[in-house]
Amino acid sequence: MKKNRKNLALLLLAASLLAGCAGQSKQQSSQSSQTKSEKKAESKASSKSAAKSVSSSAKSSSSRASSKSAASSSQRADANRMGTLTSQLRVKLPGMLLPAADGLGQGSSNLNIRYTSSSSQNVVYYSVGNNPLALNDSRIVSEKPYAVLTENKNVADPSSLINYQEPKTGLPVVKIAGNVTGTEEGAAGSTYLQFNQGQWSFVVRASNVQGQKPLPTARKLLALYQQYGLPYTTAKASVRVDVGESLGSLNTVISWAKGSSVYQLKAHSTETAFKMLKSLS
Repeated sequence: MKKNRKNLALLLLAASLLAGCAGQSKQQSSQSSQTKSEKKAESKASSKSAAKSVSSSAKSSSSRASSKSAASSSQRADANRMGTLTSQLRVKLPGMLLPAADGLGQGSSNLNIRYTSSSSQNVVYYSVGNNPLALNDSRIVSEKPYAVLTENKNVADPSSLINYQEPKTGLPVVKIAGNVTGTEEGAAGSTYLQFNQGQWSFVVRASNVQGQKPLPTARKLLALYQQYGLPYTTAKASVRVDVGESLGSLNTVISWAKGSSVYQLKAHSTETAFKMLKSLS
């Protein structure tokens, strides 16, 4: 009887151990399955995130490419407008030196040009309007020009139209930049700062009444000359700048000669004038 009880106890213990092992195995299997499922979900999420990132990057690159393309197209259209109008001008004013660049920082798409011509003089007016108009459209007359290019033809004495200033002595010397110096003098409520380079004289006028100083403008003028240069001239030539730039003021006046013609460019911006003359042909 005792032996049977002992055997029964051993059977029950064995069954309990087997059940425990089975439960643990089932739990480990469940955990393993859950881990695999979680890893699979993480993999899918990672793939989706990567795909989304690639898609976003592709869209961004496409947007940048589109913007660059649009800007490039706009710049080409602006350049083409100046080129088209200048080509038409060359037919109307054969032999006249004309700029290929409009010298503008903005507004090129609405560039307008009109001109007048006679046996002794050609005058070309450059302006920016609300809309692009045909060459010499009558409506352009109401627009303020930002630059005016004049050719005086068959001039016997170029110096009569070019206000060249010989270097002055006996006046206070002002250092402009590097080894370039100028002279300064006051007259009629203004201060004049002059310097000379080669065939060219440069004069900057500042208003004393308005508290203006000529030196900063003279330094900018010299820097522009060194960067862009000026047209070849067959006679002594001049640059005159009144301090202060505003639309329609035409405060920069550059005069030079080519053969029997005397040219003059007036512009509201000195930099615009130099950019236009750099492209002259």
